[in-house]
Amino acid sequence: MAAIRAGLIALFVLAVPVALIATNIRIAVSEQRVYDYAVNTYDAAAVSGIPESELLRANRQIHRYLTIQDPPPLAIDVTNRPGVSGPLFTAKETAHMADVQNLVQTLFTVQVISAASTLTLAVLLLVFAGPRALAIAALGGALLTGGVLALAGLAFATGFDSAWTQFHVLAFSNDFWSLDPNKDHLIQMFPEAFWRDITAVIVFATLLEASVMAGAVAAYLVLGSRERRRPVLWPGLATAGAARRTRPRTVLPRPGHYFR
Repeated sequence: MAAIRAGLIALFVLAVPVALIATNIRIAVSEQRVYDYAVNTYDAAAVSGIPESELLRANRQIHRYLTIQDPPPLAIDVTNRPGVSGPLFTAKETAHMADVQNLVQTLFTVQVISAASTLTLAVLLLVFAGPRALAIAALGGALLTGGVLALAGLAFATGFDSAWTQFHVLAFSNDFWSLDPNKDHLIQMFPEAFWRDITAVIVFATLLEASVMAGAVAAYLVLGSRERRRPVLWPGLATAGAARRTRPRTVLPRPGHYFR
């Protein structure tokens, strides 16, 4: 039983950061306003020469393409400022978007598995080890989440460009992600500064969630420890009360017993 308890705690601690980070990334990818933020904040219309209304319309198609399974090939036509219509993305950009769609769907799968695993492990810990063991595991998961994000934040803060490039090298098996900001619309719509902003928001949100979890669990553990150590001020009174509750009652005879 001790080995099972330790194994469940270890798995729960490892599952918490994966579930939190993957869930926050999924929320960001699934939120239409994130896509529009990139276009509105970094003046993609001026850089690309495509009206903002056309780019926002394209964003809706990009959002749908990334967030559904097995979408049709991405083909977006836009009309630029001179009034010329044509495809928004080149073949290289379209190929990269296909790679991104596969990566996003893999992330969605990881998020579902990690969230379900976290909930399942929580139930198993409650059944086999009790609420205190679950609280200890949750505290460990929150602290591990903070540690992982602190290391990632340090890497991005000291050199986001190199860290972002290294991410693409590890995540993709080709160089379709290497785009030219002077002519490729995809990077004009979603420049590196946008990804820096979104990464910071995801890191901050996850750290906030981990901090709230750690604080709540720590409070529960401290209050629980105090409750178990609380002394009985008058042990004699408690003993006397217990004795009175367990002492058999004496039944007095009624006067009728003496006169028959």
